[in-house]
Amino acid sequence: MSNKCVRPFIAHDYQTNNPCCMLGKNYEKQSLPELLSDHNKGIRSQFCRRCYKTEDEGGISKRLVSNRLYERYLGLSKRNVKIVVIPTGNLCNLYCVMCHPDSSTAWWKKASSMYPKEKIITEHGLVLETDPSHISQIKNLEHIEFIGGETLKSFSLWKVLSNLKKSTSFSLQTNGTVTLNSKQIELLRSFDKFNICFSLDGYGKIFEYIRQPAKWNQVRDNVLRYIDNFGRDRLSIYFTVSNLNILYIDRIMIELFKLLPTKIELNFVHEDEFNYQNLPERVGKTVEKLNPGFFKNRKIEWIGTEKSILAAKQNLQAQDKFTGLQKENFLPELFDLL
Repeated sequence: MSNKCVRPFIAHDYQTNNPCCMLGKNYEKQSLPELLSDHNKGIRSQFCRRCYKTEDEGGISKRLVSNRLYERYLGLSKRNVKIVVIPTGNLCNLYCVMCHPDSSTAWWKKASSMYPKEKIITEHGLVLETDPSHISQIKNLEHIEFIGGETLKSFSLWKVLSNLKKSTSFSLQTNGTVTLNSKQIELLRSFDKFNICFSLDGYGKIFEYIRQPAKWNQVRDNVLRYIDNFGRDRLSIYFTVSNLNILYIDRIMIELFKLLPTKIELNFVHEDEFNYQNLPERVGKTVEKLNPGFFKNRKIEWIGTEKSILAAKQNLQAQDKFTGLQKENFLPELFDLL
């Protein structure tokens, strides 16, 4: 059963309304029986190609991480939800390069600038509240993952936390820009088990270009304050790997670990212009040479073409027009190679 994943049996993601955010676009609600059957038989499900691809490249997938954390449930053959992912809304203060209007309200103005002739209508519109039905069975849950937008700017998050039992285990993702007040710090400290996960995709200028308009020095100092307030054991890092930062990945991993000595979980962009594989093979070979740590046991197939790279550059040019930034000033080594 080496191909089995525990998540289809114990998890539900209310943002995507399916068992796991890593499932492919071909997964639909009616696909659940097939998904469970595949994992019960220990075969590679067609819906889970992203995780198997990561493993084939030599990486650690969400499947492997979940199986390690919830090994005691690997024997389940039917769904028994123990962990849920709950969105707290799309209110956000950043318009990160790889994000989109559905996940960040700050992206709305950028999108309007990039596509002035189009009416920007997001799928969900402005979402400020957590759906109460998402936490209706909260007493029976083992763990809750809160995601945004920017979770710490969500009024809904703090409302939910105020009503949670102190024994509840939860984690939340944050972009690291939010300075907590004394009441928020006190509330978080009152829980027995929680984790604050910083989404950090670089450091210095690399970070500032990808996580617009955040400033690295401010975020770095804020992370240090969180360490003082909660200790390192309650903090972690979530690093989204794209074709914009993979050239610098060894350096980034070192700098992030120096800031917060903890295990760094990697999340790979699989779609559109910023797919982590979307580099020409000649550039990819240079990436591999410059990052011997990351590529020691990892092999990536570089799929970038003249057309796909042009699409990425045009996307960034449109974003740069809105921000007033120039990608070549922040990621000079990458665009010299391209």
